[in-house]
Amino acid sequence: YSRRPDGVLEKFPHIGGVKIEDDVEIGSNTCIDKGTLGYTWIKRGSKIDNLVHIAHNVIIGEDTMVIAHAMIGGSVTIGPGSWVAPGAMIREALNLGKGVKVGMGAVVTKDIPDGETWAGNPAQEMNILRETLRKIKNL
Repeated sequence: YSRRPDGVLEKFPHIGGVKIEDDVEIGSNTCIDKGTLGYTWIKRGSKIDNLVHIAHNVIIGEDTMVIAHAMIGGSVTIGPGSWVAPGAMIREALNLGKGVKVGMGAVVTKDIPDGETWAGNPAQEMNILRETLRKIKNL
């Protein structure tokens, strides 16, 4: 849906599709929304667990794992070799780099550079999170 200038919600037609490449596995009760104008694309070798929601126009890179109860917002790109833990939520229109790890229950609200591990709510890079916890512990 999109909101008209007068505030009324109006259905936006989805005329795109879904691309699922070779060696992809998709678990039970997973929902993959088709793209609005382009494609939602699950690339080669990716593994999607049960009860995952993948919104419209998402691109999931090769050999990426998305685990149970994760929610991927619309127009998110996840780089190859990444891992999204159970219950993680990724806000729409974000870019997660190659080899990214998202912790259990994390709420991702910002882009994540290649190779970083983020956790928490809101999600932060783990080294920053560890330093913050160390400071709290020393108070």
